[in-house]
Amino acid sequence: MKTNIGSHAPACLGLSGAPRSGRPHAETDARLLVLARIEAALARMDAGRYGLCVTCDGRIGLDRLEADPAEAVCASCMQEKPA
Repeated sequence: MKTNIGSHAPACLGLSGAPRSGRPHAETDARLLVLARIEAALARMDAGRYGLCVTCDGRIGLDRLEADPAEAVCASCMQEKPA
């Protein structure tokens, strides 16, 4: 038996089916961004591409990956990236 969690979920999650009014909360947006970065890193692991820069295919330094395991770009490409 499936449970309709939307009827019990907080409105900020957007699961209730009711239209949300106003702008989504910045905290929710930030959490969704973190989740997307983690899911992308897991996909790179599955593809055997984890630790390789998505821009130049070079290796991402271990220090960068230890600081942020979801990092997708090497330090060189990050510096070249326009602000």
